[in-house]
Amino acid sequence: MRRRYDTVGAFRPAVRPEPEPPPRTGAGHWLRGALTDHLGLKLLALVLTLTVFLVVGSSDEEREIRATVGVRYVLPEGKVLVSDRLDEVRLTIKGPWRRIKRFDERELDQITIDASKRSGEVTITPDMIDLPDGLSVSSIEPRSVRVAFENRIAKQVEVRPVITGRPAHGYAVVQSGERAEPATVVVRGAESVVSAMSQVRTQDIAVDGRSADFEVEATLLPPHGVDLDWAGSVLVRVPIAGRWVGAAEVVALVEGGAVPPSRLVIEPGEVEVELTGSRPAIDRLVAQGVRPTIKLPRGFADGTRAEVAVDGVPSGVQVVVRPAEVRVGLKR
Repeated sequence: MRRRYDTVGAFRPAVRPEPEPPPRTGAGHWLRGALTDHLGLKLLALVLTLTVFLVVGSSDEEREIRATVGVRYVLPEGKVLVSDRLDEVRLTIKGPWRRIKRFDERELDQITIDASKRSGEVTITPDMIDLPDGLSVSSIEPRSVRVAFENRIAKQVEVRPVITGRPAHGYAVVQSGERAEPATVVVRGAESVVSAMSQVRTQDIAVDGRSADFEVEATLLPPHGVDLDWAGSVLVRVPIAGRWVGAAEVVALVEGGAVPPSRLVIEPGEVEVELTGSRPAIDRLVAQGVRPTIKLPRGFADGTRAEVAVDGVPSGVQVVVRPAEVRVGLKR
């Protein structure tokens, strides 16, 4: 027998789904869809629109840039510029951005400073600068340049080799022995500079560690603004010789031996001797003993000055004695 509560539970009603809400209509729904539907595409379109607006809108805005332009001078015939030379001028250029961005300062012609008729202060004005259409100059630095010139003259001067460094131990450059080929050149430039010149120097010629004569090509270095009528370098011959420097006591020889050396007073009693020439010959002379000597006549006066010589110097060796003379007196 079926119980009652079993029968009631078997006939429960089925659960029906809730009906869908009707579609919304009206201005609010349309506005929400316009803002949120296809959001990615709408953001991309917004970015592109802003970009176009910025590019087009800013193309006519005034902009400024900095640039430099070279300077050239027109001088009278036979004259040379002696004032400080201005090689370039700094500009501030303004104009629409679409023209500024296409501007290239390398296309600018040089500014011409015409000093053919006068010297003095020359003002640099915007009309000296040829700019593309639509661009203008808003500032120039510097605004002026001083122009001064002199007569251009020519003069023949000596070539002076410049020797630097030290040769090997026991050797030296022969004093005033270096020679240049050519020995003279013609220089051209401002009258005040060229008229004061007597020589033009070479670049430094190093003799460090040298123990023999040598030749070298050297460049000439004229003063600023001076030109040479000589192309290329010069050939410089540098003589290197043996050298010895030492101090030695002066020996006095009196004619006939009339006065014994013990009675003589020599001032100074010791001199410096410098030997230059063949290194082997110098070594032999030093080994024998360097003897600076003075020769006095019989009956010489007290206070006589006598020239010092070195005995036994071989051919090819030069001698310099310092001092070259000594004073000779008699002991009382």
